[in-house]
Amino acid sequence: MAIGRWRFAGVIEAVAMAAAAAAGTGACGGGSTSTGGEGGSSLNHRPAPAAPLFDPGRLHEVSLMMSPEDWQSILNDSRGDEWRHATATYDGVVVDDVGVRPAGESSRFAGNPKMSIRIKFDAFAGQEKFGGYQDVNVKGEYDDPSLMRERMALFVFAAVMPAPKAAHTTLTVNGDSRGLYTLREDWDTTSLAEHFSEPFGPLYRLRPELPTMDPYAYVGDDPASYVPVPWERHIKDTARGDEVIAPFLKSLPDYSTLENYVDVNDLLAYLAAAAILMTTDGLVGASGASDHFQYFDPKSGKFFVLPWDPDNTFGSQDEMPTKALSSKLGRNALTIVVRDRGDLHDAYRAKISEAMSTISLSMVQAQADMIYAQIKDAAHADTVKMYPNDAFDWSLTDIKDFAAARYANLQEQLAN
Repeated sequence: MAIGRWRFAGVIEAVAMAAAAAAGTGACGGGSTSTGGEGGSSLNHRPAPAAPLFDPGRLHEVSLMMSPEDWQSILNDSRGDEWRHATATYDGVVVDDVGVRPAGESSRFAGNPKMSIRIKFDAFAGQEKFGGYQDVNVKGEYDDPSLMRERMALFVFAAVMPAPKAAHTTLTVNGDSRGLYTLREDWDTTSLAEHFSEPFGPLYRLRPELPTMDPYAYVGDDPASYVPVPWERHIKDTARGDEVIAPFLKSLPDYSTLENYVDVNDLLAYLAAAAILMTTDGLVGASGASDHFQYFDPKSGKFFVLPWDPDNTFGSQDEMPTKALSSKLGRNALTIVVRDRGDLHDAYRAKISEAMSTISLSMVQAQADMIYAQIKDAAHADTVKMYPNDAFDWSLTDIKDFAAARYANLQEQLAN
């Protein structure tokens, strides 16, 4: 049974119908829609959270109170990235005057009733972080029947390299249930500090304008040739500047110098996890490099690739679990080095074997069972999701079966 049966049939109609129902009324919370800035002479000290914000051992509960007009503007995506005022309750702890706005890439379209949102705790003057975080990403998973591919993929990445934390939550807005969402940690100084030491270097989100654009192509020494597109800067004050990009890209055609600019172990770990997951985006996207991060560590003087938004995984686009190990390594200048430099290609194959030992098939399947049991009741009660409950239930078996087939195929490829 192919995932495409659920993915494409009637989705547009479902979105249109749900969007009408999503107009959503409720008690008025926030109020003003003016934007604000961080800082301020008088800080509002936040309360302590009831639990870590991304505790994977629990189903979190997040609720928002804001003006109905502001919430509707989020569903309509009619005011861009403007922060709307709201009061958030996070696992029972009230956090006053937070900023809320739409978020997402392909899911960010007007009328999406499962619109992803970002909640920023210090969006307005005088407001502090909450639980050590500036913000959280609350993802609607509108096109994933399983509602858990993102979290499953980050579980695999985290076993072998730095990766964002993820958990699940229910979301309520103005007293109305919006269903089940994924809570995702953003890459920023808070999350970087869990893996790297200060001072921090520049952090970039790579977002090519076109699938055919290679963000790793050298086009000159001027940093403005790369920043802000396709290298989108994400930390303002850093120990090094954008001048670190051009020498890195200029070096790539000389395969022998890669280790001078890149943490090769990190790169191979990313590619190995991507091979296990069969991701269709990120550094090894189906049509080219797409959304992912690069971090320049001043201490080592090297770039680290960081995973982001790995929801198109575990056969989500009807892929067969037999993709060749090198099939997508020729799409950008960085991965071409791994494909064509013999010792690196051998190290890549060895890293896949190592990764499958570190995170075995039984561990992946057990994680799927755990997440399913944790979110099942909330998923079944979610009347806003795009797919029926039987699609959600079937997806657990689909993910586990796909993982088993992929592990078997990788072992076969490595043996040959």
